[in-house]
Amino acid sequence: MKLIPSNHAASFGQTHTTASSLADALLLAKLGHDLRAMYTTVTDEPVPQELDALVERLYAVLGDEPQGQL
Repeated sequence: MKLIPSNHAASFGQTHTTASSLADALLLAKLGHDLRAMYTTVTDEPVPQELDALVERLYAVLGDEPQGQL
């Protein structure tokens, strides 16, 4: 997980609600970074042959033409 340093000076004098919102925002940023890394890995892989064959069969049944590869 990407480490995001906390900034304690930024929360000085803020209410508890605002400070927890800052913590939530940092957590969401970490989660977003992890999800982007995971999906980039998945989308960079080639389409499995079984899935490609299934898509071709669906196009044949539906009568549509493929618009390029997935």
